[in-house]
Amino acid sequence: MDPYKYLKIRFNPDGSLYRYGEAPLLPASPAGEPVAVAAEGDADGGDQSPRRIVVHSNDVPLSDAAGTGLRLFVPSCGGHGHASRLPLILYFHGGGYVLFRAASEPFHNTCTALAAATPAVVASVDYRLAPEHRLPAAFEDAADAVLWARPHAAAGRPVFVMGSHNGATIAFRAALAAADAGVELRGVVLNQPHLGGAERTPAEAGSVDDRVLPLPANDLLWELALPVGADRDHEYCNPEPMLARVGAARLRRLPPCLVLGRRRDPPRDRTRTLVNALRKAGVDVEDRLDGAGYHAMELFKANCAAEFTAQVSDFVRRHSGAVAGAGDGDVVGMSKL
Repeated sequence: MDPYKYLKIRFNPDGSLYRYGEAPLLPASPAGEPVAVAAEGDADGGDQSPRRIVVHSNDVPLSDAAGTGLRLFVPSCGGHGHASRLPLILYFHGGGYVLFRAASEPFHNTCTALAAATPAVVASVDYRLAPEHRLPAAFEDAADAVLWARPHAAAGRPVFVMGSHNGATIAFRAALAAADAGVELRGVVLNQPHLGGAERTPAEAGSVDDRVLPLPANDLLWELALPVGADRDHEYCNPEPMLARVGAARLRRLPPCLVLGRRRDPPRDRTRTLVNALRKAGVDVEDRLDGAGYHAMELFKANCAAEFTAQVSDFVRRHSGAVAGAGDGDVVGMSKL
């Protein structure tokens, strides 16, 4: 297979990347968009009608120098409580460091669903993409996002970091940056972390014709994302050298972690390596690595999306302490913090 055609990318004459097959970019919705959320106590599929919650969204700058921003999602639930009391989730989207934006339809919809169901304020980070901005650019943007969230944590708001796919690896780096900067996090959610290495794991070796992340496309994503001249054993890709450099003492400072995986996800063996290292360091880890299907199925299948949203929402609620209540949709107020 031609991985460039599979990923629908090609190089422009100036060395930048032309991405011609991406999902639509959705505009922010300051006025709000309605979301159906299962009624409380109706998780087993009872006869109660779902609640309708409006989620407001707005785009705000993060770093003028880097050209990054945030898309904020704030639920409004009839005025019961205030947005300032809701948990804050820093979210990093997927796309192998190369594809998608915070405004891309699948990830916009994911954040909208999470904001409504938890309920929580979700700040989706529009980080820089490779190969125009190779790693560690995305990790640096994550550190900026952590500093943006610091006043919220200092004011007592429960703050979480979360990412999907390569965004999970960015979220892991963000959690380390938060620990280094003294920013209190209540939890970390790592959904199918995108990891690799020069020597194939059994899962990777069997993924040549994977339905979602075939091996040639996976290799190309790493080639475009890693620093020029680096191979897949670089610490930005391979968890073993990364974990060795970070060390158990630094890992031990991380808050409770929820790690999600799927039975047919090519990086699943390396996800177990990460989970084992976290547990060995004494981190409170909940791992659910036996999800049905392939990589990123929560973006394609409604039942997988509902399960994913429920898992994350439950984790955030359990680790948010006594802070609860729905928001008042004050997107403008949030953007000024």
